[in-house]
Amino acid sequence: MTYVSDARPLFAASYRGGYALPAFNVCSLEMAKGCLEAAESLGAPVVLQTYPSDIEQASPHVLVQLVRALADEVGVPVALHLDHGRDLEQVAACLRAGYSSVMYDGQGLDFGALLARTRELADLAHAAGASLEVSAESFGVPGADDNTLEQTDPAQARALRDAGADLVACAVGSEHGHASVLDLALLERISQAVAGPLVLHGGSGIPATDLKAALRLGVVKVNVGSALYRVARQTWQSSGALPNHRAVYAAVREAVRQAAWPFLETLYPAGNTAQETPS
Repeated sequence: MTYVSDARPLFAASYRGGYALPAFNVCSLEMAKGCLEAAESLGAPVVLQTYPSDIEQASPHVLVQLVRALADEVGVPVALHLDHGRDLEQVAACLRAGYSSVMYDGQGLDFGALLARTRELADLAHAAGASLEVSAESFGVPGADDNTLEQTDPAQARALRDAGADLVACAVGSEHGHASVLDLALLERISQAVAGPLVLHGGSGIPATDLKAALRLGVVKVNVGSALYRVARQTWQSSGALPNHRAVYAAVREAVRQAAWPFLETLYPAGNTAQETPS
């Protein structure tokens, strides 16, 4: 179909339609293609996203051009998102390159400073024609030893929305890379306070029943990284019998496709007719 240069209409359509987009963390052509093949098989819109460490391996410009080219070959909307943006300079670099959406991770800032930075970045992202995600509580760094997440205060989540965040990431029990259970009562209070699109991190470990319940509470984006990285790494490690590197790449792509598919099926239920193609 096409690359979605501004993800705001995509998330607004999800919010109205009562479904969510899995945001798959990818760091290679094989992972990106596997996710897009799964999305196309269900006719589901999809977000690909990169960590800051991925940008160190390939520049934002390279990653945007890769995803744009892949989007031209599939029949579903595709957006590209910066996950856990570290600072103003990194967020700005991704916006200049053409990312559809960016997240600012304000770890270490007090809430007053986070609000000020949100206002600044909202102006920057919106001027670039992109969406901004901000978290009401620190999510830590994926893979860090200390991955305990503080619960989001509904009032703070609302304040971030009022400061210009298009998406508010909320901590309600999920953790990066670990099995977890959502505090759905807290998520409902946040949903009522924010009255706008919400994001869940740590989607790899959230049960499907909780994810389906979250769809009724304004969640429009669920981050999925660990589930994909695990199967990619396992496939590489067990690839000794394959005849060449091309066969390994194909095996990784297929493993990622199979890992991505259940999240798409859960978040974008079969028969959903609410999808709108952003202009």
